[in-house]
Amino acid sequence: MKRLALLLATTAFVTPALAADVIYEEPPAPAPMAIEPVATTATWTGLYIGGQAGVAFGNESDGATFNPGGGGAFGTGTYSEDDDNAGFIGGGHIGYDYQINDFVVGAVADINYIDAETNRSYTTGGSTFSTSSDINYLGTVRARVGYAMDSVLLYGTGGLAYAGVDNDATAPASSGSFAGYTFDQDEDDTDIGYAVGGGVDVMATNNISFGVEYLYTNLGSNDQTVTGTNAAGTNTVSFTSESNNDDLDFHTIWAKASYRFN
Repeated sequence: MKRLALLLATTAFVTPALAADVIYEEPPAPAPMAIEPVATTATWTGLYIGGQAGVAFGNESDGATFNPGGGGAFGTGTYSEDDDNAGFIGGGHIGYDYQINDFVVGAVADINYIDAETNRSYTTGGSTFSTSSDINYLGTVRARVGYAMDSVLLYGTGGLAYAGVDNDATAPASSGSFAGYTFDQDEDDTDIGYAVGGGVDVMATNNISFGVEYLYTNLGSNDQTVTGTNAAGTNTVSFTSESNNDDLDFHTIWAKASYRFN
């Protein structure tokens, strides 16, 4: 009995000491996960194609003269003009941009259908002189220089403009006040000039951008003259239509959408 009591007492004394010697190590905390930053900087470098549509409108014009020559009776008449000062314009474009830090340089070419027409006339002695200019298409080849603010690009542009212009002139009949007159039509069909302007492009995705652009286009002098000479060759009359203050010029505002291969 004494041995059992001694054994129990020894066990009670040793057990806490053994327990004190046991060391429990906590598992190490997991290392923080490295999160890669999402690339949000847009790049404007690359080829792009797209389309544009908008409105073209001309300057107000008072460019027309009637010269009655020595026939004072022809000097009294009525001048009128019917300017189509706003018309549809739309087409396609292709271009390339190259970005250097925040600056973007590039080139773009476009071809467009345009609905723009100018008509003028002068009526005297019961007869009418008339001229018309009708632009069928417009194309430009331009440089672009801009400043990029991530997905927004502000730019200026300028370069060559060319157009298909149909000029037509109608002379009065060789009768009445103009009996015995022979008429010639002198048409100055200039269809090459320049276009300058600027705009803003916004990149909606890595491949799609939208924009708005303004252009001023000047196609040069576009005067048309109808001249009549009497049978004796002693008197001439003429009507000259000077398109848009001596130049065939107009403004364009259009919206654009482009697909970019970058």
